[in-house]
Amino acid sequence: MDIACNDSLNCDVCRTKTDSETSIPLIVENNRTDCLICKAEVEYLDKAIREKCYYCGVEEETYFICKNFHYVCNKCHSREALEIIENICLSTDQDDPFAIAERIMEHPAIHMHGPEHHALVPAVLVAAYKNYRGLKKETAVLEAIKRGKTVPGGYCGLYGACGAGIGVGIAICVLLKATPMTPSERSDANWATSDTLNSIANAGGARCCKKAVRISLEEGMSYLSERFDLDWYEKTATAIKCNYTQYNKECDRNCRYRDDA
Repeated sequence: MDIACNDSLNCDVCRTKTDSETSIPLIVENNRTDCLICKAEVEYLDKAIREKCYYCGVEEETYFICKNFHYVCNKCHSREALEIIENICLSTDQDDPFAIAERIMEHPAIHMHGPEHHALVPAVLVAAYKNYRGLKKETAVLEAIKRGKTVPGGYCGLYGACGAGIGVGIAICVLLKATPMTPSERSDANWATSDTLNSIANAGGARCCKKAVRISLEEGMSYLSERFDLDWYEKTATAIKCNYTQYNKECDRNCRYRDDA
């Protein structure tokens, strides 16, 4: 099954609402950077405060809160998104991770920024690689999502390691069955993560989950292709033009993915 949606109002695979004339998923205003509750600007703090999640009521420390004091925890922020990532990655037979990722990010459940991208990267990379090699993927994809969703939002600026970049390491660990006690596989995962974080850092700009996802997939594909002597990376078009500039108030004018770059 391909990832293309049909002409029905709601796609059975990804539950994306489609335009009945073009069958192209609609990017809606959920892909904005503002508060999910009131659409006010979200403030990023350098010291944690304790707040209750607006939806589930859990009280915990957070570095993010909107100007009207609304807080949404990581689980509530990404719950529906994780279902979409799982559905699409398990259903598609695509071996192009960029095509899979762009389709997922078009879905209204995937916000402009958020921790769901930390699960998206390893899930997409694992699914595309398994499809390319003609291997069964369900167990590996589910494990990639399980690990990726544990990386909190804001990791790039609070802990010095972008969650999308960490997602590449997660994918390598899953694919190579790495553990802390497997020297070679553990090194592979750390090298892949290091290469990816280096590229994300060199790209500059404020946080942009869309840019981080694309860089991470490119680096992950390159590493796996070299590791297993594949032509997978060379055969895949990596030139992406971004549709999210209008939703990202901090969009980097020098970003190579910008449509006007």
